[in-house]
Amino acid sequence: MVLSGDHVYRMDYRRMLDFHEQRGADATVAVFEVPLDEANRFGTLITDDRDRVVAFEEKPAKPRSTLISMGIYVFGKDVLQERLAEDAGAKGSSHDFGHDIIPAIVGRDRVYAYRFHGYWQDVGTIDSYWDANMGLLDEPPEFDLYDPEWVIHTRSEERPPARIVYEARVSRSLVSHGCVIHGTVEHSVLSPGVFVGAGAVVRDSIIMTDTVIGPGAVVDRSILDKEIQVERGAVIGFGEVDSPNRMEPQRLTSGITVVGKRAHVPAGVHVGRNVMIDAGVQVSDFGGAPNVASGASILAHTSELVAPVRRPATA
Repeated sequence: MVLSGDHVYRMDYRRMLDFHEQRGADATVAVFEVPLDEANRFGTLITDDRDRVVAFEEKPAKPRSTLISMGIYVFGKDVLQERLAEDAGAKGSSHDFGHDIIPAIVGRDRVYAYRFHGYWQDVGTIDSYWDANMGLLDEPPEFDLYDPEWVIHTRSEERPPARIVYEARVSRSLVSHGCVIHGTVEHSVLSPGVFVGAGAVVRDSIIMTDTVIGPGAVVDRSILDKEIQVERGAVIGFGEVDSPNRMEPQRLTSGITVVGKRAHVPAGVHVGRNVMIDAGVQVSDFGGAPNVASGASILAHTSELVAPVRRPATA
């Protein structure tokens, strides 16, 4: 079996292995139905009436199918070894699983599609990662972390319980152990050890381990990596969504602002939408600017502020 690492799902692999053996397959691909306008992000498959794969296209510009590969495969060992060895010596091959290996196997071997009907979410983009986390806050959540019949195991440090002080307000959120909340947390996911200061507001956001949100700061529709320091009165996710990110115009368009690991956001600064703040950014990298416009990026140790791309007035 070969498993992808950027998806969220629950699957009993024994059923897929049984399907593979029953079909006498050389390879089996787990597949999932998606809307047509999303299919171009994935490898798509066309099957016959017995679910044998007759065509595979990796991220086609104009998909012919809404059946996409989940990045979960079962192979006959000998077939996989042969195709990998052939590809290793093939001139012009990019040696990519989706572009080269799978099409070669589909063209020569018995490949079947195993249809999966449970919860599955690709988290390979910023928007899909944010959506998957926010989905955990639905009532009831489509992907239930609390099912005692199917426990989710993860690396977990030994920390004290979360502490919510008297003046704090927490609603529709996941708050991990070790967090200390003095301010307001709304519709957000907090990893272990997050500190939210008095008067601070965290809303529609994902905050990772040991990040500190200072007193009076606001974090809105943002993703903050680990060990970030947001100083007093700073605002991350400010104003309207009026421009995509200049450096990542295809990835940061929906208004989510992202802040990299161990960045230090200065007191009082207002950071707009679709902003990218590099990992390790320090206060000096902001250049003393009171505002960071929507669509801008701040890079570490360069004091360089990359101006946003403005949408035309007719957009």
